[in-house]
Amino acid sequence: MAAALVLTAPATATATPLRTAEASVTMTPELQTQIQDMVETFMADNETVPGISVAVVTPDPAGSDPVITTFVAGVENRASGVPVEAITQFELGSETKVFTAGLLASLLSAGTVALDDPIQKYAPSGVIVPEWENPVTLEKTPITLLDLATHTAGLTDAPPNLYDGCPEEKPDEHQPPHDPPHCANPKPGYTPAMLWDSFTEPCADTRQCPLWEPGTAWSYSNWGFALLGDIVAGLVTPGAVPPGETGPGQVFQDSLETTFLTDLGMDSTTVEFPDTDPATPYNGDTTIHRWNNYNAYVGGGGLISTADDMGTFVAASLGYLPADVAPGVQAVADTVAPVLPITQTCTPTAAPGDACTATNFQMGLGWELRPALASGTTVPYAHKNGGTAGGSTDTLLAPSLRIGVTTMFNQNGADIEQLAPRILSLLVAAQGTPDEATPTPTATPAPTADPSPVPGEALANTGADLLVPGLGSVSFLLAGVAVLLVRRRRGISRI
Repeated sequence: MAAALVLTAPATATATPLRTAEASVTMTPELQTQIQDMVETFMADNETVPGISVAVVTPDPAGSDPVITTFVAGVENRASGVPVEAITQFELGSETKVFTAGLLASLLSAGTVALDDPIQKYAPSGVIVPEWENPVTLEKTPITLLDLATHTAGLTDAPPNLYDGCPEEKPDEHQPPHDPPHCANPKPGYTPAMLWDSFTEPCADTRQCPLWEPGTAWSYSNWGFALLGDIVAGLVTPGAVPPGETGPGQVFQDSLETTFLTDLGMDSTTVEFPDTDPATPYNGDTTIHRWNNYNAYVGGGGLISTADDMGTFVAASLGYLPADVAPGVQAVADTVAPVLPITQTCTPTAAPGDACTATNFQMGLGWELRPALASGTTVPYAHKNGGTAGGSTDTLLAPSLRIGVTTMFNQNGADIEQLAPRILSLLVAAQGTPDEATPTPTATPAPTADPSPVPGEALANTGADLLVPGLGSVSFLLAGVAVLLVRRRRGISRI
């Protein structure tokens, strides 16, 4: 089932449209049919996937607004058989990180923080954040906000004390003995005090983090984004954290709403609090625990959202914004601008200098910015994916064409080929004038997800090697360029 919306701003808004390319992508009825067929074929080829929800953003050929088209298939829950709709919430997992990055970008715009601020500046009283010491010169390098936002802080994926969040009375019987005992999901009990206390323990064998000079090598870190989320949410919404396990999540939610969720009308994007009801997560044919990432780890992967809301978020990320947009909303688009070239990736558990691989891509704030493939899709991408114990998401932006895709499904993504690259390839192949026939896309190699650990220990899909390698010097956002704000409202036209 597909539905398309042409989203317009209030009549009083004034804007300068983005520069129009010679070829553009138009959401025609034929293209809608092709995408819906692609979604249903994906379901048939991946029988373990209960439900899929997709949002596609394309330009409006009649103006400067985006067209957001949603596609759905399958069910929220196999037992109930309730069909997936565009308003069905799915676990976003690590796609939460680009929302966290939006909070950082807003604070940067306001002058509250700077990217080169050491995170020691924002650590709780009494916490000492270790610095990297050059073994030759003994010069020390601190971890900065930029390092956290670009996965270059020299931290491991998970903090060494993550399982301190496990309930003492509920060890996971499927895990070998540990001290503290490992449980299926330590995140609900993992507190801000534990998060900051993580620096007191060795993070890899007997070594202390950071494992290398911050800013010099890329290694995906949920730990880093949990720290970043705690910092930026606390700056946007200062004061005492509400008591209980959900307190940090509430601060994070309040901060997102204040900064851009409310202005964008994204009412269905929220932290996965206990009283929420997203699509049931599955691992294979079996239901599995919800992510419940509403405590100190929330900034790394705690949100749930819908295709309707994610379409709005993708449009904002692509720069469909008014000239007089609120700074917090502009910050969503600012996250896609390149901030750091990445020349090597390193394995945190290896000895310093070992197991590092040369690479060539750039990081935005939270986004991986990668160039066109040698074959198939021929435009640069911004990419972020996410994974939970029973869910998977994938978002791809092609800013040069002002198009983007988000896919969500309630199945652990291990060993499942992603759908979003195929849809984006189809859109790129459909460039042309509205009256031209929609061509068949060149086949695009599907991205390969990182191997998932045991579901109970999986923190999130990293997306480290997904899709297209490196963006070079391409800048996605042009200074002073804006288009009309995406606003969902009554009376919008439907096509």
